[in-house]
Amino acid sequence: MSEYFFGLGPGHLDDAVVDPIVKKHGAYLVNYTEPRGEKRHWFACRNRGNPFDRQTASDVMDALAAVPGALDPVEEADEAED
Repeated sequence: MSEYFFGLGPGHLDDAVVDPIVKKHGAYLVNYTEPRGEKRHWFACRNRGNPFDRQTASDVMDALAAVPGALDPVEEADEAED
């Protein structure tokens, strides 16, 4: 089965804040770093077709919007240091 992606945005989101919220709706957070270093995030869920996908996306985004700071990218420590 394929996946439905939604909510693409800049930066990484805080897993500890976002994961419990999105999992309640059957979705998950993807924090991704592009090969050139640009950070992005998006959400994904099982692709069940419309109207289920759009309803899941709407429910997730509404739930996150209700939590102050949930959609604000987090500042991360420089990972280049070993």
